[in-house]
Amino acid sequence: MSAVATLTAFSASAFTSNGTAAVINPALVPAPAPVAEKAAPKSPKAPEPETYQERIDRIAQSPRSLLAPLQENQGKATVCVSGEFTSLSVVYDSLFESLLPSLPPQLRQNAYAARDAAHRDMKRLNVSTLAISDNPMALGADSADPSMTYRGPVSQWIVTQLLKIRDGQENEAIPLGNITLTQAVETVWLYLFVTVVAPVKLAVQLTPFLGSPLTGTALDSYQGYFTYNTILQLAVQGGVLGSQYLYQGISNMVMNQCVARVTEDQREQAGRPSDDVTYHIDIPAAVRAAAGQLALADNDNCRQIGTLPLSRIVTRTGEYAQQLVTTDAQKQKIASETNAILAKMRATQVPHNLIPADPADFTQLESFASLVGSLIPYVGGAPLDITIGLKHNLDQGDNPFETVSVADLTVTKSLTAAYYSYYLSLYLFTTVGGLAEGQILGSPTVGFLSPTRAIGAVAALPLTYGLVNYHNVIRSMCLNEDDTTGTGRGAQVNRDNAVLPSASTTTPTVARPGRPSSSAPSSAPRRGASSPTSTPAPVIPGLPIRIPGIN
Repeated sequence: MSAVATLTAFSASAFTSNGTAAVINPALVPAPAPVAEKAAPKSPKAPEPETYQERIDRIAQSPRSLLAPLQENQGKATVCVSGEFTSLSVVYDSLFESLLPSLPPQLRQNAYAARDAAHRDMKRLNVSTLAISDNPMALGADSADPSMTYRGPVSQWIVTQLLKIRDGQENEAIPLGNITLTQAVETVWLYLFVTVVAPVKLAVQLTPFLGSPLTGTALDSYQGYFTYNTILQLAVQGGVLGSQYLYQGISNMVMNQCVARVTEDQREQAGRPSDDVTYHIDIPAAVRAAAGQLALADNDNCRQIGTLPLSRIVTRTGEYAQQLVTTDAQKQKIASETNAILAKMRATQVPHNLIPADPADFTQLESFASLVGSLIPYVGGAPLDITIGLKHNLDQGDNPFETVSVADLTVTKSLTAAYYSYYLSLYLFTTVGGLAEGQILGSPTVGFLSPTRAIGAVAALPLTYGLVNYHNVIRSMCLNEDDTTGTGRGAQVNRDNAVLPSASTTTPTVARPGRPSSSAPSSAPRRGASSPTSTPAPVIPGLPIRIPGIN
């Protein structure tokens, strides 16, 4: 409860603080393999994204923090940090000291006792690290990296946990007070999504017919197109959209500005696991093996899996299968089958630009059109999204009749094709089924639950919460063998090698112009991943927190 109250109070503080996002050739034209980059019209070059080091250096030079400095830090060397290095204990103390003067004198002594009790609870209560999500920028990504573009609350949690499992951190427990503000924001949004947002969206789709405000009016003939269910759907979508924007605003704020001035010791405690408590969590061997091959994708040094050709995936799968058998004959048979599959893939040509752009790649205008169109019967949904996706391809200069072999088709293109195939099938089922229901059962009455609508809503779950999340994970991660830094850690190497700005007893009066460098005296690099072979702390009986509906 202390953590929830602290985070709620911080949100209110954040938004009221002064401390302040031509002719088309119909012939199919084979494209060379790999497909050459297409010449695009020259446009103003976008500014380079701020690196991890530049971001923490810039924040360290902030003249003031969002939260009031702690009284216990007066006269001590402090440094301005983002929510990534601000623990919930620091947030709690700052809010406590800010609110204390407004309390009546007779309540202040009790307030101090309550604070001491809260600190004891935050030290005593531990949370499994696998129950905590995190922002990719806190892991070392920059704002333009794939993990920041292709993410949802569930896929982001999966990426975070795979990286922890790879580094042998799955048994760690974090004291509640050490959880960072960034981790708290991402984790709260995760739990709200899986326990409130997703169930409410499904419940709306399964709501029986509620009638229409047009019934008995001059527009009675249009009552089937505008119902109370439509109004309910609009309200829920508006609420979900608003909550998403609120979350994104808070998430970006705590990552990109100075949240608090802390000592180096307080910064070190942020996100630090317990020295005395660990959990014993059995990770399936297949999950651990997969995690051991992955890293956080980086535009500069580790190419995301979504851009790899299918031939690469088939080849790796064949090599892995050979490792599972013992005899040379078995290995030779697997190699022969792999080569046969690759030969068929190379011989099959597909017009890859006729696969519509993935909705995650839509522009803001295209996404808005898709959202509004989803409320229009018969037009919205799969047909509209396919049209928008094809137009997106044309707008970026893609030749719709260019072909590539299946072997050269990217992972993202293949998953996007699967997405639209499933999506269109659901659309045809619900549309045709709904029309058939109307012919057989007549106009719906209040309280009628359409079987077609109910089946369609349930059948869409694997698409919305399965394939989409899987695709996001694929595009957020890379194979560690593709990491050009040689570390196998992808974007996380930016955090591992970052030099944390040193604390100072003086507060900057103005922000340093331009991008700061890391040449100033600094403290030691941030703690990297712990070794999987390190000796764990004594195991305490108990179960880690689990995410409902995920584990």
